[in-house]
Amino acid sequence: MRHKEGDVVRVRDCVLLRSGPRKTDLPFVAKIAALWEDPETSDMMMSILWYYRPEHTDSGRRPDDLPDEIFASKHRDHLSVACIEDRCFVLTFNEYCRYRRFLRLFQEGVYPIATPVPDPEEGYCRKDRQPPGCVVPELLFFCRRVYDYRIKRLLKNPY
Repeated sequence: MRHKEGDVVRVRDCVLLRSGPRKTDLPFVAKIAALWEDPETSDMMMSILWYYRPEHTDSGRRPDDLPDEIFASKHRDHLSVACIEDRCFVLTFNEYCRYRRFLRLFQEGVYPIATPVPDPEEGYCRKDRQPPGCVVPELLFFCRRVYDYRIKRLLKNPY
């Protein structure tokens, strides 16, 4: 789906969604599972899978929760695409660590040299889910655990 300002949102992209009227309200994070048009209203709609911030779980933020960490869930919902604030990036913990290292080196003026290991021909399956270049920190998260919203408990990520 292309916005009139040129932004493109696709299935499997992660997005920030408005959470309240105040600017201090943290936006919700979700992954788009499907895009469709409501046959009754002709509005563009999306099916989403929610991510939970530690603050939004029953146990709250714990000392071992890192600042950019969010939790995957199987909590599905259907919303209008008008709720989207921005596109964001949810990485695995390893991807997140590599990206933060890349940013730190870039900020220090150290640029990576060519690696002797060639890129695999088939490419990395999540390459199109990686942030392009430098991204605003508020748009970058990582996920290593799953929150079961039914039993209100954190599970270790099975993947």
